[in-house]
Amino acid sequence: MLMRRLIAVFAAVVLWSLWVLCILLILPVLLNVPGQATPGEIALWLAVLCAVVSYPILLPVLAVLKAWAGRKSNSTLLAVTHTAIWGAFVGVMAILATLAGAFYAHEQARPMLTREEGFTNSYANAILRQDTAWMDRILKEGAHVDHPMSLGSTPASMSAAFGDWSLVLFLLGRGADPDRKDDHGRSVRTLVATPPAPPRNPTEAHALDGVRALLGKR
Repeated sequence: MLMRRLIAVFAAVVLWSLWVLCILLILPVLLNVPGQATPGEIALWLAVLCAVVSYPILLPVLAVLKAWAGRKSNSTLLAVTHTAIWGAFVGVMAILATLAGAFYAHEQARPMLTREEGFTNSYANAILRQDTAWMDRILKEGAHVDHPMSLGSTPASMSAAFGDWSLVLFLLGRGADPDRKDDHGRSVRTLVATPPAPPRNPTEAHALDGVRALLGKR
């Protein structure tokens, strides 16, 4: 008798844990679904919502009915409630398995960046953050110092166009080509000759002087 009760408690804990897991899974799905949902996705979300809403309500009712049927020795009702409890469990498991499969298919369908595209994004982020340490990590990972960026620019010429002379000085020290032109005919050398804007602070002004001195030796 005690063992049977322990099994019943364990089953209830497992079933309620499954409900909590279902809630944790549905929240990111409902909040972060990109693009237009397909009919199959809408059906899946509705199924998960039904499981989240109905399962915690249905389970206690079935548990009470099963306990009452056991006390009354009503074997028919006991069998029905037992089947209903485990049927609900299997149904929720099937919904979760389908949801997991949808997540897996979505992840597999996501386009993967090539190594070169990753370098382009990393360089752009390093320039945006004005981070020479990030630049150094990118170069150590094997990126070319004159990696092609948007509009035919290089990291050095793009940095110069934004007035990030500290980055330009760093990249020139790593072998960047100051004469490589972008699609608009701009290069580090031409941008140094006619800066797009005055240096934003003394550090950048000092770096610009350093770039000019370095280019004067080339």
